[in-house]
Order: sequence, then C-alpha cells, then structure tokens
Amino acid sequence: MQDLIGYDEIIEKSMRSVIFETLKKIEKTGLPGKHYFVVTFATKFQGVLIPKHILEKYPEEMTIAIQHQFKSLVIEDEGFKISLSFAGKFEKLYIPYRAITSFADPSMNFALKFSMNYNDEDSIDNVDEENFANKPKDVDLTAKVISLDAFRKNHKPNSSNNS
Repeated sequence: MQDLIGYDEIIEKSMRSVIFETLKKIEKTGLPGKHYFVVTFATKFQGVLIPKHILEKYPEEMTIAIQHQFKSLVIEDEGFKISLSFAGKFEKLYIPYRAITSFADPSMNFALKFSMNYNDEDSIDNVDEENFANKPKDVDLTAKVISLDAFRKNHKPNSSNNS
C-alpha cells in the first residue's frame, strides 16, 4: 500500500525539530554541564556555507563538535549559524538542518541518524553517493540511535548492525 499521508516526511521533520529545539536551548546561555554535540553534515548540500579551504578538505561530509571553542551560535528556522575554531582561527559556517546526517550528544549517549532520501539527493552537488553512504564515522554512538530507516516500509535490515 502506498503511503498517502507521508509518514517518512513527518518523522524526518520531527527528528530534525529535536536539533532545532536543542540548539535553541543553548543559543543564549551556552552548553550546560558536560553536554556537547557532534554534528555530521553533507558539505555540498544546498544552502551549506563554509569557507572554501574547509570545503576542499571535506568535499563530501564533515563532522563538527559544538563544545568548547564555538561562538556566535544563531538558530534559524531552516538551519543554524556558528563560528568554530579551525587551527586557532574562527570560521563562520551555516548548516541547514536538512544537510545534517547525524546529531549526537555523547554525554547523554543520545544520537539521531538521518538517511539521505531521493528528495535530498537533488540538493547535493557532485557528491559520490556510494562513498558518501559508506563513509565511516569518527564517532560511534550505537546506543539510543534513532534512525528513520527503521520506519521505512522498504527498509532492508543491515545484518552487520544488530545493536
């Protein structure tokens, strides 16, 4: 049966709103306690703004940590602006929420993982999709990971991911 309601889109939007609400809480006051965030995003996703030299170093995907050396966090409806320290120099980035492939707070053992779907692929410029999908992650957060794939009707379980 065809999903005429669009559950995938509803779930995806709800999961991305967790990122919005979480970042909104720390926008003015900073990170409480030992919380910090690890965010992975597609660097060539439409709307991502990062300095050219950083894009050259991370042409497909990049993982950032929002922890000690960040400033100017501004939360917007479609994405967020942040200045992060790279080699001792602060650089400005703009990351649309739809460009994010994973969001985690390792201090709480919490993570969200997103899959690029057919709508998102149109928003990525010149990304080698096979390498993008199989690229290993720097951070392994296997507990409390919520993935939209678990809700997809045509999802085939990955036999190597039995957590």
